[in-house]
Amino acid sequence: MINYGLITINTMFLSLVGMLVGFLLGITINTKLNIWFYLIVGVFIAYMLGSLPYYNFPMSYSFILSLVGLLFGNIINKVFKK
Repeated sequence: MINYGLITINTMFLSLVGMLVGFLLGITINTKLNIWFYLIVGVFIAYMLGSLPYYNFPMSYSFILSLVGLLFGNIINKVFKK
């Protein structure tokens, strides 16, 4: 097991799965997403969800990483569709 203090692979597993699912959804969505709108609303929602247990970060890692995966997948989709 890889151990980086308090953050380990076991505690980040759901966040990484969320990022992978967000990336796959971002690739399949064909509409153009307004990136700034999704970032601002996503950070607000992640702040309102609160932190996951054992983290000192005031936002939800899993929601932020899912949003990043969604936006990254959508950008990759736009680049390779042309």
